[in-house]
Amino acid sequence: MPVSRRTFLGGGLAAAAVAVTGTPLLAGCASDKKNTAAANAAVKLPTYTKYGEITPDLPGTDVVLDGFLKYPANPVRAITDAPGDGKPITFMTNIPGAIPPAADKNQFWQELNKRLGSELQISMASNDEYKDKFATRVAGNDLSDIINIPSGTPQVPGLLKAKAMDLTEHLSGDAVKKYPFLANIPTLYWKGCVFNGAIYGVPVPRGMSRTSLPLYRADLLAAKGIKDPAPKNFEEFFDLCKELTAAKENRWAWTRVPTSYLRMMLGLPNNWKEEGGKFTSVYEADGNQDALEAGRKMVATGVINPDTFSAKAAQRKQWFNGGIAAFDYDSFVAWNQYYSDNTAGDAFSVNMLDVPGFSSGDGKVWMGAALNNVTAFNKASSHSVETLLKIANWMAAPFGTEEYLFRKYGVQGRHYTLQGTDPVPTKVGVVETGIGLQYIADSTLALYWAGKPDVPQNQHKIQEKVADRLLYDASYGLYSDTSSKKWSQLTDALTDTENQILQGKKPVSEWASAVKTFLSSGGEKIRGELQDAFATAGGK
Repeated sequence: MPVSRRTFLGGGLAAAAVAVTGTPLLAGCASDKKNTAAANAAVKLPTYTKYGEITPDLPGTDVVLDGFLKYPANPVRAITDAPGDGKPITFMTNIPGAIPPAADKNQFWQELNKRLGSELQISMASNDEYKDKFATRVAGNDLSDIINIPSGTPQVPGLLKAKAMDLTEHLSGDAVKKYPFLANIPTLYWKGCVFNGAIYGVPVPRGMSRTSLPLYRADLLAAKGIKDPAPKNFEEFFDLCKELTAAKENRWAWTRVPTSYLRMMLGLPNNWKEEGGKFTSVYEADGNQDALEAGRKMVATGVINPDTFSAKAAQRKQWFNGGIAAFDYDSFVAWNQYYSDNTAGDAFSVNMLDVPGFSSGDGKVWMGAALNNVTAFNKASSHSVETLLKIANWMAAPFGTEEYLFRKYGVQGRHYTLQGTDPVPTKVGVVETGIGLQYIADSTLALYWAGKPDVPQNQHKIQEKVADRLLYDASYGLYSDTSSKKWSQLTDALTDTENQILQGKKPVSEWASAVKTFLSSGGEKIRGELQDAFATAGGK
């Protein structure tokens, strides 16, 4: 379950953390790290108890997400008592959209405070600015009661030990049952919250919802007589891309080069592979040069928008929504977001492409990153750990409950209208509800789109199809100090080489040299640390 490069924070946070504690966060000998890994492995994770009051239309599994064709009528009011303690609670977080109106001008926020029984004071920053704001707040010893710590934060064990509450006795094993919606989060996701031999946070789970494959404009393909495309190998996929490209009409098959998809066709590892205790990075695995040659061929043939190497993600998404590109490589979360951003009307339709083997058979699918972030509680907070856990439990109420309906959609009449039993957001609702509550805690996501039952049906169908071909990141739950400090720098260098190759500015043979540098500059050390942590954890 790879950590997104976008979420990695730079060296500023590590430096800030040293400034707070006065010592390097993870200073210590190898035996200390070995003891910590053993202690982490010994932690009893929270007992998973699925909330059984909601029946999905499309039942999921431990991998496939539950699907709903409509929002349940008469949603269950699952929590009767306000979780707050009457005193203001502070929270700092990133915001994926525009900064919403302040609480005094935001009726959703005002109603939220009433329901919580405490005023929730939120300090927000955009996704792009949050890392700097977070580092500044750490350096100034000015952390909120509830802290959104993004995946990829460097040297997070030391930061948590210095600044966060130890939640182990409150969440380990059956203790979590006191908080039924935290217990409703599958055990796997809690693995990413264990540091220093203790549970230091609450997970914001993603997993399957963040699994990415080619999304395609089904309406554009249908206009060319293509329904349910299913290429059997790379060459058939390449032919499909050429058929969907008309450069003179400002239309291309792809928003960007789908290198991850090409690697999945070839069965390459999901970030790190473990076999017999030996770890192998995706970058050094056999097949990379084949994937890069295929990507270079796509660029040279002109099936990729020529501006892709200078465009930002937002612009690529506009190409897809505007019909300039038929394919975009993205996740199930993005699938729904495209419908939210749709300006093409009722004809607009999105679906997802399976992965064929590069030559024949089936390809593999990389399971999405397990966590969006970990939520920690400031040990200097004046609030009890029980109060903060009750707030997190309220935020994790799952799809189908009244709490979820309010948390995601707001108040009927102002923030959404009902279409049957489905909540349809108003423009005011979209603006006022975007205050980042999902980063305090969340349930595993459900497959659903208001008024369009074909969306969850298509999503559920592709998830069932690929479930037995998922590859997991073997490094998930294992800590590498070197990775926390250097991964972003190392992978940025590889990405630069990859882009040069794809554009024909360097030969594919240059990849081997770039990987050698990656390994000698830190990749080999990361491998060793992961292998040591894995062995100390008893190979699990």
